[in-house]
Amino acid sequence: FSLPLKGENLSYSEWQPVNNVVLNGDSIFSRMDQGDIMLHTPYENYQLILRFFNEAALDRAVISIYLTIYRIAVDSSIAQALITAAKNGKKVTVIVELKARFDEANNIRWAKKMKSAGVKIVYSKAELKVHAKIALVKRKIKKKIRHYGLFSTGNFNENTARIYADHILLTSHYGMLNESDHIFKIMRKKETKVSPVFTHLIVSPFNIRERFFDLIDKEIKWAQEGKEAKIILKINNLEEESLIKKLYEASSAGVKIELIIRGICRLIPGVRQLSEHITVRRIIDRYLEHGRIFIFHNNGRHLIYAGSADWMNRNIYHRIEVCFPIYDEEIRKTILQIIQLQLDDNTQAVMINDRMQNLPVSSGADSHQSQLEIYRLLAANSPVS
Repeated sequence: FSLPLKGENLSYSEWQPVNNVVLNGDSIFSRMDQGDIMLHTPYENYQLILRFFNEAALDRAVISIYLTIYRIAVDSSIAQALITAAKNGKKVTVIVELKARFDEANNIRWAKKMKSAGVKIVYSKAELKVHAKIALVKRKIKKKIRHYGLFSTGNFNENTARIYADHILLTSHYGMLNESDHIFKIMRKKETKVSPVFTHLIVSPFNIRERFFDLIDKEIKWAQEGKEAKIILKINNLEEESLIKKLYEASSAGVKIELIIRGICRLIPGVRQLSEHITVRRIIDRYLEHGRIFIFHNNGRHLIYAGSADWMNRNIYHRIEVCFPIYDEEIRKTILQIIQLQLDDNTQAVMINDRMQNLPVSSGADSHQSQLEIYRLLAANSPVS
């Protein structure tokens, strides 16, 4: 049989990326000095990230640039900017992952091209993937070194940024970037037996399991004290056994847990006296849900993190991953709004029951399509007409 569909019904209408950052002729670094910026791609324009690297390549105050590459675009403007920076006499170091499935050849091709232009290329260790998405720029201003950086949930790839829903933080926060600098030193030396101290960042394989255990334990404590206790996790895959058991423990203590998981999920929700306070949903729509967000209620003083790490054995124990805190109040507010829209989705979301079946969400009186409503939210916040 044939479906009565016309060609135009098989394609999404185009959404123009929102421009939510106005520089008014200032440099991106001057804007970052004023406070943190977060881009929610592909809803918002990725050109700001390209500008970050282009300005770094041309700015006379920039002395060094560091970047991790997991999946680079075939026609990467970012790589071209790094080549320009190296030719301009800046110290450029790129950590290249050789085992990015399906992208190995492209990564090697760009690595060779950058190396021939003077970029220092460091390949990851065979037994430890570099999956972190971080960048660091050092500028020398009046004999003082200032740090500027990016922390992302997705790759620095302008092509996939058109279809992968991710979150990218631009910041000049000294504490976070000082720790980022330390991570780059570890990756350059390929030394993972050290025990670095991270105050702001959650970094695998060093402190990720312990930090998330601590954050869950705090919610258990609030629940035991009769206070509201809640955890919201948005990740691609949930598979690591000890973290699943910790979520079961939290649910048994009365912590409300809402999970948004696109792919693998080994946790069984809705089981009496084990996971009855846990719900699991997944959202499939025009954009691939790729961002990882971790929200802990903390008695109303939310602790919010984003990052590159799923809760899988490989991410927790066998990769360099970075999860980063969200400190800016306006950014925190926007993330909470975005996540709530996804929890309210009853059009593109399905719920997983205790038999691991995908069930449509009851639509109720009003329909909610989270990706459309996220786009409208960000567009409404745009200062650009």
